[in-house]
Amino acid sequence: MLSRSVALFLLVFLLPGWAGACTAFVLDTPDGPVFGANLDLFTPGDGLLLVNSRGLEKATYRTGTTGGRFHWTSEYGRVTFALAGNEFAWGGMNEAGVAVATLELRSGKYPKPDERPAFFDGGWTQFVLDTCATVEEAAQSLSDVTIREDHASSHYLVADASGAAIAVEFLDGETVIYSGDDLRVKAMSNMRYGRALYAHEKGGTRWWWSNPGRSAERFAACQERADSYDATRDSSAVNYAMGTLVYYVAAPHTRWNIVYDIPSREIHYRTVQSPEYKSVSLGAFDFSCESGKKMLDVNTPHEGAIERRFVPYDPVVNLSVFRTFCERYGIDVSEADAREVTGFFNDFRCAE
Repeated sequence: MLSRSVALFLLVFLLPGWAGACTAFVLDTPDGPVFGANLDLFTPGDGLLLVNSRGLEKATYRTGTTGGRFHWTSEYGRVTFALAGNEFAWGGMNEAGVAVATLELRSGKYPKPDERPAFFDGGWTQFVLDTCATVEEAAQSLSDVTIREDHASSHYLVADASGAAIAVEFLDGETVIYSGDDLRVKAMSNMRYGRALYAHEKGGTRWWWSNPGRSAERFAACQERADSYDATRDSSAVNYAMGTLVYYVAAPHTRWNIVYDIPSREIHYRTVQSPEYKSVSLGAFDFSCESGKKMLDVNTPHEGAIERRFVPYDPVVNLSVFRTFCERYGIDVSEADAREVTGFFNDFRCAE
């Protein structure tokens, strides 16, 4: 049975206010989709970049109402961004070309507990990157599992190598997925997708639609930039997407700017603590299970290609990141409980 402080951690992991205003969008180019995402926080933006192996046997921390956990084996190598450490993925991209961003949605509400095993927010993002090669597979996964947080909600933008995308929300306890013709704008901010789309298509916003962080305006700016993109004039889609993140949709408290170049399987990013531009090529890593997990401080001061800067995963460093996250958000977790939570995920082993 979970101790009170561990349960509290899982309860408040994504309390409203932990991320004030995030933005994500998909830019369609002749070479394939480029995915941009801003992480906006009222804290410094500590975290890790993690290289995750194929072939790890995993399980949900939480159970369904019948007490069962959900088990799976990771199928794809992936690089993830994590605020609270290992298996708490905020976003990332896998070698199949699926990219995910998590955004706060204060008006959302997760489904009530049922027999399906439940992920916390970062756990579902990790699961999608572990197992999915298409957005259809990501959407289908929510038939088998659910996401459960008691006081907060996020929504998600997911894209794949074909250029398809889905927006996933939890509204009034129901799972809502926008795709195809319903996803006329491949972008998300911090308001309900349907409301943001309505405001954009009606050609204007209202003051009560614009919060938090001028969400309607950021949503509209993503589409306007997508419409203005010209591959014959704009020589670098990555630079164009990064410019969108830095100059058009950034908030005063933006901490990370990330561009996933899906056709090239490359990640380009910068942080407010380390504004030098960095790049990570998924092709540079050995994702075999035997090679082990790797990690890097997301705010590494280095610039350019940083694949060689990654080091073997260190549970002690990960525990420190977890504890720092809890301290940043006033979550009272004892040393024993912090070790319990992080240790559960550290115990995942290669499938035999």
